[in-house]
Formats: sequence, C-alpha cells, structure tokens
Amino acid sequence: MKILCITDQFENSNHSSIEGIFGTHLKELCTVYIVYFTKTSGSIRIKENKIYIPYSYKRKNITGELNKIIDLNQIDSVIARNFFPVLKDVLKNKGRYNYHVGFWHSFPHTFRRLFEAKEENRAVFRKAIEYKIKTYLEKKLVKKCDFLIVMSKEFKDTFYPDTDINYLPLPMGVNFNDLPSYKPDSNPIKKLIYTGTVDRLRKTDLIIEAISELKEEFVLDIFTQSSNETTRKIKNMGDGRINVYPAIPRKELFNRIADYDIGIGLIPENDLYNVSSPTKTLEYYSIGVPALVNYLPEYTYLFNDESAFFCSFTKTDIQRAVKEILNTPKEKIFEMGMKGRKIVKEQRDYRVLSEKLYNFLTNIYKQ
Repeated sequence: MKILCITDQFENSNHSSIEGIFGTHLKELCTVYIVYFTKTSGSIRIKENKIYIPYSYKRKNITGELNKIIDLNQIDSVIARNFFPVLKDVLKNKGRYNYHVGFWHSFPHTFRRLFEAKEENRAVFRKAIEYKIKTYLEKKLVKKCDFLIVMSKEFKDTFYPDTDINYLPLPMGVNFNDLPSYKPDSNPIKKLIYTGTVDRLRKTDLIIEAISELKEEFVLDIFTQSSNETTRKIKNMGDGRINVYPAIPRKELFNRIADYDIGIGLIPENDLYNVSSPTKTLEYYSIGVPALVNYLPEYTYLFNDESAFFCSFTKTDIQRAVKEILNTPKEKIFEMGMKGRKIVKEQRDYRVLSEKLYNFLTNIYKQ
C-alpha cells in the first residue's frame, strides 16, 4: 500500500503526530510520502519520502504538480490535512488517478473563528453567517471523501454528526523512543511545569492567578512560543515562584520535563476544546510526570484519581487541587506518573496509533 499525506505544515516543522505516525512508524508498514509547503523555493522537490512544494500551489493544481514528482496512479490513498482547497483539488482528480481520498481534520479552525468572536463579543453576526456558509461548503467536500480522520469521537459527533462516512479517531500520541524518566528528588518544594500555548481562549491567566494566590512554596515554569497580552500579564505579576520561558526544541523540552514533579494540563471544557487531544499532557506522562487535569473527555477516558490530579476548571478547585499536590509525597507522585505512563504507552504510543491507521486504511482499500 502506498499513501500520500499532504500536510498543513511548512518545511522544517516537527509536528508530533505527522512525524510520529507518517514520518516514523507507518512507513515501516507501507510506502509513505509526506508533503510539506515551502515559501522559500519556487519549485517542487523531493528528498527521500518528503516532498516540498511551493505554498502557492495550496490553491491551484497541487495534484498535477505532485504527479510530476511521483506517479499518482501508483498511490492507493491520498490524505489531505486541514486545508480544504487542497482537498478540493485532490477530489477533483480522484477519477483521473484512481486513488482513495481521506480528509484529516485535526482542529476545528473554522469554528474557532466563530468561537473567538463570541468570546470577544465582536462581529458575531457576520462570523456566524461566514461559519454557516463555510461549513456547508466544507461538509460538501468531506462527504465526497472515502474516509475521514478526526482527533476524537467527540470531534465527529460535534462537527460531522450528519456525515455518513468511514472515520477513524486518531488522537495525539507520543514517540517513546529514547525518552528520559522522572525521578523524584529530596527537595521538599514541588516543581510544576506548563508547556504550550498561553492565551485568553485557554484561560491561562485564570490558571496562573489561582495558583499565584496560594501562600505555599512552589516553582511553576512556563515554556511557550506565545507572546501576547496573557504572557505579559503573567510576567507583570511579579511572583518569583512563577517564570515564563521561551519554547525550546521538543527533545530538549523532554529532558527538562524530567526535572519537574507535576505537569499542568488544564484546558477549558467547551465546544472548542472538548473535541481535542492535548499533546503536552501526554508528553508529561511519557516521561512519568503526572498532571493536574480537568474533566475533558480525553482526560476522563485515559486517567483516574490513581494516575492524575483532577479538578474543575474554576479558581477555587484549581487551588484545592494544587494544595493537594503540594501536600502529596514525591514517592506517591512518582507512582501516579508510572501508572499514567503505562496507560499512555499502551494507548497513545505512535507505534500503536500507526498500526490502527494502517489497519483502517487496509480495510478501506479492501472495500
């Protein structure tokens, strides 16, 4: 079986699931080509199994250009990720090259714009009309596909409830190769870590405000690419226990995570994030660091009170849970992390997810 995955990523990106599944484990089972976009070159090129194509082809004749590099008649399945203009062109040429078409919808970007407008109470009517029109056109394309890949069952139920199509929930995962391990030390002060996006939609300011109001000693380090009103607000709090650092490469970050006792995995429970699969929390557990989490479907599916510290997404309950963490012996925290790591390795190792995707595509091909 030969698979072509047209990503929504740019050259030199290191996306967790694209690299973990298509760039590593899936190519052990079949032939895989991965397409990335580039803004630094005007010509298409291929290096091993990775193809780099000018971003200008996102909206025009991407299939024809790819056929100049690889014979699309030999491809069994083409998977387009998130970009509907790409999906449109791939579908248009399906009969010509006789491949199966799948759409990999990993995040509801169209809905996010409406959700953000409602949060800001700005241009809501216009955004609602735009959302209705765009989703109508997007669903028309998806219904023409042979299969759909989404982040979770909740994603399918929320955004494609009336689309009768073969679909696979493909959550985020972790590549378990060469990872460090959390080892508790004798320092009585607990070290907490938050990695990833910091912004108003994720209500990071509420999380940090709740923790900063505690009188106990702790360290909370935040590693993020974000630079916005929320990060400035956190820095201006002047709390010496809380630090904001720039994002660092994933391999280096994993080595740093091993020095912390608890990961912060709190994400608001709403229509935007209930369908998600939080990568950073899985990364904490891959190293054996347990997390403070709330009641997202992904969290309640994977973890329980023996492997995670649960709380509601409110200031008072976050404070209660952090106090519980600060009073928990590090040996107990270590045990919780090991239990969570076992769960994540059994269900979210990219090797396991790659096998599920391969079996799913094999069945599609047989049909």
